[in-house]
Amino acid sequence: MNVHEDVLLEILLRLPPKSVFRSRCVSKRWNQIINDSFFLNSYAERRKGPYDAGRLLAIIRCPNGISSPIEIVPPLDNQIGTIPRELGDFICSSNGLILCVRLSSNGHFFCCLNDVTYTVLNPLTKKWVSLPSPANVNLGILMGLVCEENTAQLVANYKVVHICNSIWQNELMIETYSSKTGKWIESKLFTTDYFRSRLFGAPLVLNGIFHWTVSDVFMAIYDPNDIGGENHLQLIEMPHTEARSYSTGFSRSSDGLLWYGENNIRQIMKFWMLPKGENGYRRSCTIPRQEWSLVHTVNLDSLCDNYSIISHVRTCMQDYYDLYMIALNPKNPLIVLFSICGTTFVCNIESKSMEPVQYHEPSTEDHICFYNLYPYFESPFLSSYALQ
Repeated sequence: MNVHEDVLLEILLRLPPKSVFRSRCVSKRWNQIINDSFFLNSYAERRKGPYDAGRLLAIIRCPNGISSPIEIVPPLDNQIGTIPRELGDFICSSNGLILCVRLSSNGHFFCCLNDVTYTVLNPLTKKWVSLPSPANVNLGILMGLVCEENTAQLVANYKVVHICNSIWQNELMIETYSSKTGKWIESKLFTTDYFRSRLFGAPLVLNGIFHWTVSDVFMAIYDPNDIGGENHLQLIEMPHTEARSYSTGFSRSSDGLLWYGENNIRQIMKFWMLPKGENGYRRSCTIPRQEWSLVHTVNLDSLCDNYSIISHVRTCMQDYYDLYMIALNPKNPLIVLFSICGTTFVCNIESKSMEPVQYHEPSTEDHICFYNLYPYFESPFLSSYALQ
């Protein structure tokens, strides 16, 4: 088949990432075009979509029961599959890649760990890479994966961080694994305050920056690519709330501003924005909660008044209704993914648009098992599919 270069480019730019990646096998010419940096960059720009937001590919459903599989449930009819239990527990996702960790201990408590195995996988291509264990396995408390936005070549570049705690001290030990070197590198990490973190905290990765909820009071951000600040863990106090938080989420707007969303036991969702200082969010002290600005407040009753579909869901479930914020869109903080009575919706707070997300929900009995739900967004970067 002889296809004009411009026509072929346009066809490939319109295909979903998985199809483009497979198209490399069609011919040497197609493979050369797809591997070219111009095409990789053009494709990434094209796939960012409206509001510079990723397309929701699936919901990752993680049960608390260790015998149950971690399911990747897509909004479409085609099943992506499950994460094999032998790979361990889901930690986070970044640009299409997923990090899992398998822990083994000598006793019933994870303070007696004798091995930590990290695995990076792409569930669409069903390929994964198990990493060598870090040197310090006993006190790992914060961990995460960042997949770099690579448009120069068709190679999946990523980093995995494993942070160890010295109790009640602001000096931590961090090990960073790089796919480029295949090695763990140890260094020290200094925090802006003393804190005791929740064990094995999982981050949200936004713009290549890790965001952890480390306690009921603090969140922590760490930028591994901050030149001169790579050993700095910035603590930020959470916004003050009058009611206990039920679920929370973070996001970054296009200008890099940090947003925080929560819904509480009063069935109210609130959205705060944190202004930047002269050096962004990097400071020598912890950022106080007073600097957050409350931007939006949305309650369940107003959602029912504005959207008949939500009112219908609530009416049909009069004996049981619940508002649960799953996540903020990683590229647009005012696009929120939430669930009411087991039905999932995507809502744009600014444009006041709403649509249901159709995917297989767990049954009422399954809800008793306490599933944690995490969004899995499509990566605009073809390099994520070149995991080797």
